[in-house]
Amino acid sequence: MTPKKRFIAGAKCTKCNALDRVVLLTTPDDEWIECVECGASERRPTSIDQLENTVTNSPSKADEVGVVQFKPLR
Repeated sequence: MTPKKRFIAGAKCTKCNALDRVVLLTTPDDEWIECVECGASERRPTSIDQLENTVTNSPSKADEVGVVQFKPLR
């Protein structure tokens, strides 16, 4: 099955810092982001436990970037 592709407006690649070159790819079983400029990709966590271990709610971490899990509209 071919993954569904959606560009993420305003997103920057974490590897090459290319703006507006990140695409969200989804299949019924998986989702990931990929940079069309350099090819870097990143899978999203698959369970709530992984999210809780990655993101903290402490005030000192409030300005840091957190993990976002995308849910495609059907």
